[in-house]
Amino acid sequence: AWPGTALVTRFDGTGIDVKLHDSGTNFFGVSIDGGAFTVLKTSKAKDTYTLASGLPAGPHDVVLAKRTESFVGAVRFEAFVPAAGGKLIATSAPYARRIEFIGDSITCGYGNEGEGPNCPFTADTENELLAYGALTARALDAEHHAIAYSGKGAYRDNGGSTASPMALLYDRVVADSAKSVWDFSWTADVVVINLGTNDFAKGDPGQNYVDGYQALITKVRQHHPDAFVVLALGPLLSGGNLTKARGYLESIVEDRTKDGDTRISLVEMATQKQSNGLGCDYHPSLTTHQLMADTMTAAIKQLTGW
Repeated sequence: AWPGTALVTRFDGTGIDVKLHDSGTNFFGVSIDGGAFTVLKTSKAKDTYTLASGLPAGPHDVVLAKRTESFVGAVRFEAFVPAAGGKLIATSAPYARRIEFIGDSITCGYGNEGEGPNCPFTADTENELLAYGALTARALDAEHHAIAYSGKGAYRDNGGSTASPMALLYDRVVADSAKSVWDFSWTADVVVINLGTNDFAKGDPGQNYVDGYQALITKVRQHHPDAFVVLALGPLLSGGNLTKARGYLESIVEDRTKDGDTRISLVEMATQKQSNGLGCDYHPSLTTHQLMADTMTAAIKQLTGW
């Protein structure tokens, strides 16, 4: 599943388990009755995990959300199982607002809980739930989807390969399975796209970057025709690459606006500062993610009137 994928349920009782089958070793956040997320580590070794126990008898709300991204391992949900004497009951009404975030390791929250720039990727230091997209959604009381995968770009990945741009993965339920096709029954009010860091990893990608980005936007528009589309810039690009990327994105907005798409805009988030800390492999820290979320929240409020 994509990072940030969440399961929500309500039960009447004192505790609840979940049955999951993990092909890797993933990390989830568990929230009970709106409380802060606690960490659940899953693995191939077991399929049943206790989410809550010893609660006061009565109705309780549960959120189980995936912190880690797709390549860490696919997870199959099987069932929520209330403790003896308990039962599942109807959940509360779904969110009225919906935001989709399309991106790379930044949107995944890669290394945002790491100790500094010299730590490598580990599943336990990646937390999409505290990445800027999830933070923005919570600030706006919105449901969000994160279609994000580390190393990917609009045109090429951070190694220079053009074999799997985000437009190719966008239609999938499971990122690494071409057979898993999403039906797009869920429609977003706002779509935020933040791609470019990996496209520029080997230098200026040129017009191919613009073309790849346009192809992705065309797909987005097919499925979310009325959404506000936000092209996000930052926070890892700097210097000449930042200037080039800004120019490319401005040209995309200009061209599509001329063609009649009036719900597309560019939002730039400030380049990260070392004084705000650094995550693993020089990725944004928790502080930087919050600053990004503040910028994006304000921009979406202005666009939508939320």
